[in-house]
Amino acid sequence: MGEYHGIILNLSQTDRTIFCEIRIIGNKQVLFGLIALYKICVAPEDLDALIERIQAKMANRIFFLRKEFYCHFYRGSELIIVFRQRVFHVKTVPESWSEAIAYGRYIGIPANQLDFSPCRIEDERY
Repeated sequence: MGEYHGIILNLSQTDRTIFCEIRIIGNKQVLFGLIALYKICVAPEDLDALIERIQAKMANRIFFLRKEFYCHFYRGSELIIVFRQRVFHVKTVPESWSEAIAYGRYIGIPANQLDFSPCRIEDERY
């Protein structure tokens, strides 16, 4: 079925050396390059180890502001949403996201940031 694609925000990691060690296949810069969204690619056999590493180094603040993050991986109809303390295995259809969205809201992530987009290779733009 192929590799997983994922989206991860540079600010979500306390140890940014991870971006030198993963396969980045695209990026999108915003706010004058201060924020970068990376589209990454990972082999299925490497995914669990990468998720553990991402979770272990996931930030919970920006400077003095408390801020939670997530990243997500997708392949076919599978969507994996990774928060610092939880992982959700859902489908790429929004109807299956309710528990992950509720958790994201619970930890303080605004609802408009919990769209998990893109979550299909066909929807990728960068």
